[in-house]
Amino acid sequence: MQPKTIIKSLWYRLSGWRFSQHQQLLHTARQRTLSTTAIACVAFLAITIRLADVMVIRTPACTIGCKQQECQLRQNIVDRNGIILATQLVTASVYANPKVIIDAKEAANKLCSLFPHLVFENILQKLQSNQGFVWIERHASPKMQEAVHSLGIPGIYLQPDQKRVYPHGTLACHVIGRCDIDGYGVSGIEQAFDTTLSTKEGELKLSLDIRVQHAVHDELVAALVKFKAIAANAMVMDVQTGEIIAMVSLPDYDPNRQMKNLECGFNRNTLGVYEQGSTFKILNAAIALETGTSTLSSIFDATNPVHIGRFKITDFKGQKRPLNLVEALVHSSNIAAIKISQKFGPQVQKHFMGQFGILTPLNLEIPELGNTLTPKDWRETAMMSVSFGYGIAVTPLHSLSAMAGIVNNGYRPTPTLRFVNAVNRQERILSFSKNPCVSEKTSTAIRMMMRTIVREGTAKKANIEGYQVFAKTGTAYQNKGKFGGYGSDADRHRTTSLIGGFPANKPRYLMIVMLDDPKPAEGTYGYATAGWNVTPTAGKIIERIAPLLGVESDFEEESQKTDDLMRLTSLSNEDGDR
Repeated sequence: MQPKTIIKSLWYRLSGWRFSQHQQLLHTARQRTLSTTAIACVAFLAITIRLADVMVIRTPACTIGCKQQECQLRQNIVDRNGIILATQLVTASVYANPKVIIDAKEAANKLCSLFPHLVFENILQKLQSNQGFVWIERHASPKMQEAVHSLGIPGIYLQPDQKRVYPHGTLACHVIGRCDIDGYGVSGIEQAFDTTLSTKEGELKLSLDIRVQHAVHDELVAALVKFKAIAANAMVMDVQTGEIIAMVSLPDYDPNRQMKNLECGFNRNTLGVYEQGSTFKILNAAIALETGTSTLSSIFDATNPVHIGRFKITDFKGQKRPLNLVEALVHSSNIAAIKISQKFGPQVQKHFMGQFGILTPLNLEIPELGNTLTPKDWRETAMMSVSFGYGIAVTPLHSLSAMAGIVNNGYRPTPTLRFVNAVNRQERILSFSKNPCVSEKTSTAIRMMMRTIVREGTAKKANIEGYQVFAKTGTAYQNKGKFGGYGSDADRHRTTSLIGGFPANKPRYLMIVMLDDPKPAEGTYGYATAGWNVTPTAGKIIERIAPLLGVESDFEEESQKTDDLMRLTSLSNEDGDR
């Protein structure tokens, strides 16, 4: 073989080897690139998963935030006219992920400088924990939210949140109640309808009229200040449907803020139980008329005091003469009340108290409900005390419900805080008529006597012309003695009350107003009884709310100047004394 051919052959072999080597190097490079890419992808995926775990999922400790998000779908509460009483406000809350915090002390210092009310030690402890989610500040203002962003602290974040707000503040706090910081109802309507409000069933409409609520609240606050009372309460009810139009209890609180004094959350209308005093004489008279043991002209000797054990029962500014049933109420005679009850006896009295709903718990759409304190042994002495409002303690709601039945032709409505629409109104009214507590005749007589009390007796200052107001006052000494006594004349404390309504010829609205331990004031001539404090307060309330409720004034009855006392007595004489 020629040398030239041999060289050429060697060249080709060498070139093939080089080409093969080059291919192998390229293959190796591809494998390394793919391996590196795969490792990078796996690492990136691992980092992504970890970030998702830390930043989004936040470990099981984040269930606080998750639960917070779940409870945001809370419906509005509105009054009978659709005015919002409770709603949701979109806000944001500050939280931290301690696992991401770089310098816990520095972060705690910055947060405490931004939110001065925070305690450094508490925040530092949170930021040094092993949790993945801790609250720092709930419901931060927009200005504070921007400031948190400006801090730029890793691990400090903002979460969309919602806050329960009450546009009218203290105005209806005891009815509406409040929610805790996580949006769960803890009192009032908010607690009673917590599940319902957290669904998509729509807004909850109450029976309250916020205009009437405002008027009652305004006058009650003025009375509290003027008469230096320690507390006060009032309610207005539609006697036909049982709807509570207004419910005010003082002292009150702002549900938009943290309650510092728990006593302010006490609803005196539904939870407090009190001896009612002379307002119970209406129930006593209704029993007497219904059983036929007395008539309007029956005579009761109120000349001398009555002795119950070691106690002597007298009359405040007593007439010291025989009184008929009407006069006994007009002059609010304790002595006559006892003698009226003696005609029908303790068991009949107890039976009718049950009929009036006094002895059983009342159902209302809030959890704060009290129950009656009754005599342990309902015998003669207990009957005598109960006849003029002592020896038995009830909630104002019990009194209002019982009186509603007596003045509403015997049809006692079930109290409600839910709005009753036109469709359900007649059905509800019809259901009350199935078991009347007194007859229509007794009901009419009671209203006429209560109207006479306003025109001739202790409730004159509640006589607002044109509205035919009917009422009964009550002044009860409070049982605050060390051994269950009422104290001496010098240190006695009183609860004054008025229960009444309008108009007398066809009652539509009934109210109860109470003051706890009022003091004499200018123009009361040293007196602190119901006729001088709670009665003018009730009159001012009626004057303001009657036009709001659409009750037309009627001055025809006022212009007649009829002596109701004499008219009632003459009507009763036709039946004779039983």
